[in-house]
Amino acid sequence: MCGKETQIRLHKIFRPKISDWKKSKLIDGAVLTYHFYIPRAPTDSLYVCLNIPSVKLPRNRSKLISEETAKQIPEEIKETMKKIVSENLTDLFTERLETIDYEFELTCNNAPSEYGGAPIEEILEFASIGTEIALEILDNHKTKNKTWENDKDIADAIIQNINKRLTTQRKRNYGLHFVCNPLSLWGLESYLLSITNRLIDQNSCIALKQLYKIES
Repeated sequence: MCGKETQIRLHKIFRPKISDWKKSKLIDGAVLTYHFYIPRAPTDSLYVCLNIPSVKLPRNRSKLISEETAKQIPEEIKETMKKIVSENLTDLFTERLETIDYEFELTCNNAPSEYGGAPIEEILEFASIGTEIALEILDNHKTKNKTWENDKDIADAIIQNINKRLTTQRKRNYGLHFVCNPLSLWGLESYLLSITNRLIDQNSCIALKQLYKIES
């Protein structure tokens, strides 16, 4: 649990970690999403959801992962998490780490009703692929050097990646949300689609200004 500014800082720390863990096969996917309100709500949290193949979930599942399940998490991930938390979550009254079963939480919250009836397995698919696309955009030299020409430039890159990697329209529609959230392009999904469909000014830089502001 933490507020917007802490989430932004943690987001930048976790991006290369997720890439490293994937390369070393400690994880085979991740969902990295912001959750905050203004003014801040007690539930504000950065979700760092890792699909860890070595962890076998118990038959009786709960939102908070049990100590027995937590022992299966690779030491590299546990130690990194511990270090990041100790260095960045410093307000004991308003900030804390919770280790949850993300898949089980989606089930408890009836996530299919929020995502057009998509089963949990499909939600995890478009959420993780959306995050993967977002992290690639964030690591792109055009983002790092702030050289995207306009919103159409980056919107086309996003939509082309989504259309290539997600095979149904439902996956693409909801996958776009999981690209925009990690990119800090909150609430701009419809805007980006309108840009790519040439329905509004092709030279606008609304999304880029928001992205660069967070990435500065």
